[in-house]
Amino acid sequence: MKLKLISMLIMFISLDSFAQPVKPVVTDDLLPNKAAERHKYFPMANNAYLFKMNLIPPDSFIKMVNNFKASFNPEINSGHDDQLKELQKKDIDYYCRYLIFYDYINGYGIDSAKLAEFGKFRATLPSSDNYKQRIDSAYKNVYVKKLTPEESAGLEEYVWGNPDLDDAELFKRSLAYRNWLSDYYMFKVRGTKYKAIPGRGGWLGNPAGMLIVVNNEVKSTFIREYYASRMVNSIIKQVKDTAVKEKAYHDFMAVVTDPYYKEQVTGIYNNYKNMISRAPAPDFTYTDINGKQVSLKDLRGKYVYIDVWATWCAPCKAGLPFLAKIEDEYRGKNIQFVSLDVDKIANKPEWASYVKEHNLPGIQLMADNDFNSDFIRKFNVNSIPRCILIDPAGNIVSGDASDPTSPELRKQLDALVK
Repeated sequence: MKLKLISMLIMFISLDSFAQPVKPVVTDDLLPNKAAERHKYFPMANNAYLFKMNLIPPDSFIKMVNNFKASFNPEINSGHDDQLKELQKKDIDYYCRYLIFYDYINGYGIDSAKLAEFGKFRATLPSSDNYKQRIDSAYKNVYVKKLTPEESAGLEEYVWGNPDLDDAELFKRSLAYRNWLSDYYMFKVRGTKYKAIPGRGGWLGNPAGMLIVVNNEVKSTFIREYYASRMVNSIIKQVKDTAVKEKAYHDFMAVVTDPYYKEQVTGIYNNYKNMISRAPAPDFTYTDINGKQVSLKDLRGKYVYIDVWATWCAPCKAGLPFLAKIEDEYRGKNIQFVSLDVDKIANKPEWASYVKEHNLPGIQLMADNDFNSDFIRKFNVNSIPRCILIDPAGNIVSGDASDPTSPELRKQLDALVK
């Protein structure tokens, strides 16, 4: 009996030592029919808002929103759990706030015909040094109406007024509240309180700035760690300054309490450290445009320049002519050029068609699971275009190499390639 108890104790200790941290759970289960009910109150077709919603006057649109919101009162009031009823009231309130901000204010004044014209213009615009400026200028023409200062102020008060910023239970159960809160903190970054933060922008546009806001503003431990982990991940993945990466990681690890976030952020950090230490590159085996299996190991003996792109990525496609020119210049030297597409597998026919139609040179591959592919994840790729340089021995030269449009790429290749 004694031996049996000891064996059981050892078993429990062993199981505990191999236990994986549990990912914090967030759901959206308070009023699950919100999206399905929208068509009764807003102009929609095929589960999408029609462009005519962008031209509805603000006072009329607010009435539509309030009617939609009130339609959930019978469902909410029929319940007997007062705490649940309060959460449901907040859920529909923040759903409406976010709808006004994301779907109405952001699209207000857009004309569908002019937007279609812009789409054609962008699709046919040749790559050039002022490509982005020309795109930005053309996009301004899709707007045929603008909100007055008074209308803007009224809508912003509806969206941002009297906020509840630290309701962890609502955060866990309401996607609407999580969406609204994310945009609230982006809004705060652009506000006067944080105007000293350089490069103000969104979550991905300025994760270091957003981390300052989150650490200063969010009181709930659950919400703060949820956001902070994402900000630190983004900093490690995309910020160039090594000191900023190191500080973000070590500061976070010193205060985080959830084991899942500790493990997850550490994994991203370790990927980054591998990329700067000339560690062996993770291998891949993907299918090329002709159906042939190609692995990274097959390409050893030469430098390998990998351009990560997708058919839906306009900046990626704008860079393809530059990549083709680079490939031509280094033809016959000890370097292979690989274009690695991260479209969804379901879009494989579109990828193949694009490659063949544009006669793209080099080795054309498609990742096996878009951004979730193991190779892509180990290089911390969260935005594209992204370029990777591997040496002839299969070690990482750079996990974030200069892209083909940059003069720095030629300098780097000239120093390496013979």
